[in-house]
Amino acid sequence: MLRGYSLLLLAIILLSAGLSYGRDDLITVTKESPQVQLATGRSVSVNSTCPEKSVLVSGGGECVGFLNTESKIVLTTSAPDSLNAAWNVECTNMNREAGEAQAKAWAICSKY
Repeated sequence: MLRGYSLLLLAIILLSAGLSYGRDDLITVTKESPQVQLATGRSVSVNSTCPEKSVLVSGGGECVGFLNTESKIVLTTSAPDSLNAAWNVECTNMNREAGEAQAKAWAICSKY
């Protein structure tokens, strides 16, 4: 019986740690690169930075443009920077021909 309560208490603690950010505490910052013509193997990148008095919690990105409609561009980076202050996104042309592409990044930040 004590073990069951211990597991329940542990589950409550773990779940509450994940719920520490309220909806009102989160800010989403979106940034887009210019639409560019990319040669084969070339990349376009962008980063989205949290505003002052906030900390990076998560982020994401996507590749858009003609190369994306042809499934010829790859999201090669979608990760925080080394200081954990911005979300970096990089898209690379994997097509044999040049095409238009754009990188979009969003940072999810929490106010402090």
